[in-house]
Amino acid sequence: MARRSDHTREEIKTMAVAAGRELIRDAGYAGFSARKVATAIGYTVGTLYNVFENHDDIILHINAVTLEDLLSVMESRFGVSGDASADLDDYEALRALAACYIDYARENYNCWSALFEHNLAPDMPLPDWYGEKIGALFTLIEARLKPVVGEDEAELRQTARVLWASIHGICALTLTNKLTLVGVETAESLTAALIGNYIAGLKTRPARL
Repeated sequence: MARRSDHTREEIKTMAVAAGRELIRDAGYAGFSARKVATAIGYTVGTLYNVFENHDDIILHINAVTLEDLLSVMESRFGVSGDASADLDDYEALRALAACYIDYARENYNCWSALFEHNLAPDMPLPDWYGEKIGALFTLIEARLKPVVGEDEAELRQTARVLWASIHGICALTLTNKLTLVGVETAESLTAALIGNYIAGLKTRPARL
């Protein structure tokens, strides 16, 4: 493929991310490759690696769009930091957030799955800018847990991630049709029980000295 110079670096980056996300949306993470992205936008693979640091950097930028999209969906339904769910109690608000997460994963399965199928190279730390996008999503959960957990930021952070990991597990089992193997009909029934018991446990836990 001949070299081109029709676009700026930022334009090439934007084009590559859009093309890569479309590849993943249509064919899943396994269908992605830098060469396919380069072909889709009419540039060489070498050009891509002049714009991105490496293969991992391309995937992170693509997955970042998915994180932004998920956050946008949640904020449009609940408001920034869950404000729009202020009329719901903690249990119902967390159930609604869980349902939103599961719905998004169901409707955008390939892009959602790519968030977890991709593994960074062992020597590549997670970039701060990417971690901030993940943190923005957890802000929604933390806002509804704070009245129960209290002001301890470390405990709030850990509690939100434990709850999310549990909901994510239910979501993953649902979308791979594994829940039926253990006799569970819906993800909603499991998340309702999980969140109800979790909130009850937090409210009755012994006070810290």
